[in-house]
Amino acid sequence: MTTDETGARTDAARQSTEELATLLDLSKAFAQATDLDSLLKTVLARSIALYEAADAGALFLYNRDEECLTARASIGYETGPLSRVRLRPGEAIVGKVFQRRQTLLCASPEEITSNVANLRKENQAYFEGARSGVRQARSAMCAPLIAKDSVLGALILVNLRRQGAFSTADLHFLQGVANQIAIVLENARLWSEVSRAQALAEANRFKDEFLATISHQLLTPITSIRAAADLLTASPAKGSKATDSLISSIARNTQRLQSLVEELLDMARLNRGEVSLSREPWDLKTIVMESAAAIEPLAGGKEQALEVETPACSCPVLADRGRLEQVLMNLLSNSCKFTPRHGHIKVALQEKGGEYLVSVADDGPGIPLAEQSRIFERFYSNSRGPGEKTGAGLGLAIAKTVVELHGGRIWVKSEGDRGSTFLFTLPRGDGREDSGRR
Repeated sequence: MTTDETGARTDAARQSTEELATLLDLSKAFAQATDLDSLLKTVLARSIALYEAADAGALFLYNRDEECLTARASIGYETGPLSRVRLRPGEAIVGKVFQRRQTLLCASPEEITSNVANLRKENQAYFEGARSGVRQARSAMCAPLIAKDSVLGALILVNLRRQGAFSTADLHFLQGVANQIAIVLENARLWSEVSRAQALAEANRFKDEFLATISHQLLTPITSIRAAADLLTASPAKGSKATDSLISSIARNTQRLQSLVEELLDMARLNRGEVSLSREPWDLKTIVMESAAAIEPLAGGKEQALEVETPACSCPVLADRGRLEQVLMNLLSNSCKFTPRHGHIKVALQEKGGEYLVSVADDGPGIPLAEQSRIFERFYSNSRGPGEKTGAGLGLAIAKTVVELHGGRIWVKSEGDRGSTFLFTLPRGDGREDSGRR
């Protein structure tokens, strides 16, 4: 090995050592940063300090809402005008590097001019203002910020004094720095999402506790009002038609209030995990048929046809009967409510592999596709037809929780204007418990 070769290898080893030390130093700087803005300013300052030729630079991050790249940190530029720049993917040097996911080295003013030729006029004006009399860049290099499969932005460094200021080795190391930045940014994003999720869970817990407290406080006066209305209704003294109508209205609306409060309490208990299922062996076929029979008077009042389809054999299930009836009555009453007069409702039970499938179909107005993913959310309520009153949006949320507690799942199928079918599954019961089935 010649002296020149030995010297070259020594220089390369020294450069690699310096690069590793620099990346370690950057990692320490990341750990000390208190927020994203200070993190970006710190990393940009350290990046520029790495290169003697770097006179200015900027960190651009992609804004998904605006679908553009914006400068989040800069050195050597006026921050006001630069913050107004909105680069589309593919626009100018930064946009091209972001879109292509590849580094770009511009060794001369001509190469820079060629790569910024598609810069929009408004962005060109902002860049001119950001330079504030500083000379036109003569060399530049830019690297994408890549984390896993996502491109988060780009890091650009420029030289204002001479062309050919940056080498391909400089560009290669810049990509290493950019990769380090991208990892930290991605970690910061994930941590932010976890923090938001925790804050949302805490907010939901406080909301559930508030609903439970206020519901308990409402239940006592509502019960008293309902008792008074019942006494007035049963009184032998006859009042005027107006008085009788008022008493009837009080009784009817008090019942609605009581049902709502009880739903609120039930939902709060379910969300806090305070409800444990009383599982016993039952025949799911019997539960389905008796629930349908209980809803027949409501369907008959609107002259609706109610069809029930079940297997000939029994359907053993280990479940909380009261809770399953709550699910079925909710789905059936909703179908009666939204199905027009003389409409048709079908309840079906069938065995599918190791589970049962229960469906409640109607020929009402249906549910728009955009609403189907939200219909089981708490307090989500929307009308499925003109003149139809919606509830508090708790019934389906309760049904979903109950079905999932049983190890099943629930969903809806609807083409938006041709009726709806609500379906849920339940695991089959252990055949050894059939002898105790009720």
